[in-house]
Amino acid sequence: MKVNNINEMSSDIFINNFKNVFENTPSIAVSTEKLRPFNNKKHLIESFLNEFDKLTKRSKKNIIKNHPDLGNKFKINNDLTEMSKNEQKNAGLDNCTEEEFLLFNKMNNKFKSKFDIPFIFAVSGKNKSTIIDEFKRRLQNDNIKKELEESVKQVKKIANFRLYEIVYD
Repeated sequence: MKVNNINEMSSDIFINNFKNVFENTPSIAVSTEKLRPFNNKKHLIESFLNEFDKLTKRSKKNIIKNHPDLGNKFKINNDLTEMSKNEQKNAGLDNCTEEEFLLFNKMNNKFKSKFDIPFIFAVSGKNKSTIIDEFKRRLQNDNIKKELEESVKQVKKIANFRLYEIVYD
């Protein structure tokens, strides 16, 4: 979509197109929509990221919790937003062996138990091996605050990747 076309969309169409930039969080699309017109792609992306930055720590944590488990066989095939489904498929997570699915399930459960949030990682441009290595590295972390900060950073990366895909100058 071109920025000019985005600026001319009705509010409903704008919100529908951008509601999952931050996983299952249309409220950010709602608040960002009110900031139109955007000067260019960079301005639009910065507007979305700034709206996220304005949120409380609790709201950010809820957005983190909206993200699906990586490498969850059932969810990849059924319950993901189109954006998440494409990202996981492009990273090869839909082609895991049974052992890899079990490993992802084990790591997802351990991560959620340890940090009370799902493992968040911007998988765009990554492969299974890189994702598994990052998962293992972050499971070594014992600092919940640090992990929450990393997850917020990853959520913003995911949103940035998604916006770059959707919008062009």
